[in-house]
Amino acid sequence: MTLRWREPSADLPCEPCIDRAQVRAAAAPDNGSLMMTHMKSLLASLALGRTPDARFDLSAAIGSTLLRQVVSSALYFVALWVTTRQLGAHDNGLLVTALLLPQTLYAFLNLGLGPSHVFHMSSGTGSARTMRRMNWTLALALWAAAALALLLASDTAITHYLPGTAKRTALYASLLFPMMLLAAWTSALIQGARDYATYNKTALTQPLVFCAGVLLLGALGAVSVPAVLACHILSQAALWLVSEWRVQRYAAPTAAARPDPGLKLGTAIAFGLRAHLSNVITFLNYRVALYLVSFLLDPAAAGRYALSIQLAEVLWMIASAATVVVFPESAAHNSTPAALQKMVRRIARSVFRLTLAGGVLAGALSVVAIPWVFGRDYAGSVLPFVILLPGIIIWSYMSVVANSLAGMGLQRINIQGALLSFTLNGAGCLLAIPVFGAPGAALASSVAFTVTAVYTIIMYGRIMADRIAAAGREAAP
Repeated sequence: MTLRWREPSADLPCEPCIDRAQVRAAAAPDNGSLMMTHMKSLLASLALGRTPDARFDLSAAIGSTLLRQVVSSALYFVALWVTTRQLGAHDNGLLVTALLLPQTLYAFLNLGLGPSHVFHMSSGTGSARTMRRMNWTLALALWAAAALALLLASDTAITHYLPGTAKRTALYASLLFPMMLLAAWTSALIQGARDYATYNKTALTQPLVFCAGVLLLGALGAVSVPAVLACHILSQAALWLVSEWRVQRYAAPTAAARPDPGLKLGTAIAFGLRAHLSNVITFLNYRVALYLVSFLLDPAAAGRYALSIQLAEVLWMIASAATVVVFPESAAHNSTPAALQKMVRRIARSVFRLTLAGGVLAGALSVVAIPWVFGRDYAGSVLPFVILLPGIIIWSYMSVVANSLAGMGLQRINIQGALLSFTLNGAGCLLAIPVFGAPGAALASSVAFTVTAVYTIIMYGRIMADRIAAAGREAAP
């Protein structure tokens, strides 16, 4: 893809005119001027303008979110380095196994209430006060059910499904489950309030507390499985409590001026389950290729392919930062489809360009970088990584569009896209892996991602065209 000068628009100042002959002449001795031209074009595309109501600078909101994600990743890496070195392979395996319990419970039982809160908060159809009470009730009920199931289960059953984990350790680890629910659901209210600066500051609480706790344990020589579990529990509890404190500013200070929207539990869960279904299918879609590589080939091939996936998914960090803003803004501006579409396309194009630039650079460096950083045993990860890149790059554009659809309450399209991708990915892997090995799995996934992205983008265009036309008819005298 050739990067072009951005056309002047109302959101951006006009770029200075360039004499192409002068550019060619300057580029003749070397490519420095041409590279600078491309860099200026890329940087110009990052000026995203403001939200349709002019309330937020989109570049600042998305940029601060990306910065927060980078800082969080760095803090997690430091904590991971301490725990893996001091626990050793055996105890680290016990820790990971114990964490599977609350993480799995959260993955399947969070009810999609976080996205539901963001939607209803942004669209003005729910109040923070009502949703906070909802959080407390559901988190307590879900944890009580999980704890009861663990109490009734035999030690043998728990050890069978969680090897090396005693029943008392499983019960202890289960305390992380309600903390994860409360932290995620309550912080979602801040995102739904479109207070992105506060949301990003608050979201840093968990990695900061966790990393600080692990570093303290390391300094005291007290790193153990129960101690690290305590750091996980306390860090999620800290995020929940800080979120509760922050959310109080949205907790109906204008209740006397206007009535509580009165969001019903059933309505919140109905919306959440649709979002949750899409997320679960997407999660399975991301992992079906890895499972089939492990099943059809061998653990070594699965290990190399897992690294390819993990490295490729790093490129989604930019899209992930953008969707934090796109989802609530789409819910807030659902009634102005033309302005919303303009904003979403502007963000999606910028995300795509940045991901494309990062993907091209990563692909070029991967041949040398992957074996050098991870060892020669992982040289087989290079080709699958490069094959995954086209699908990863176009998926980044689709991710922005899909979150806009979710913000407008149109999860149906996302569910259809997730099912399409899962079907194509699974069938493609079954056909390609026996012939091409792990590169075949990467090819199947890349094709599935690309087809799904094209489908979602086309459906988004049709939906927005219909909405813009309908809005025009309503505005006509």
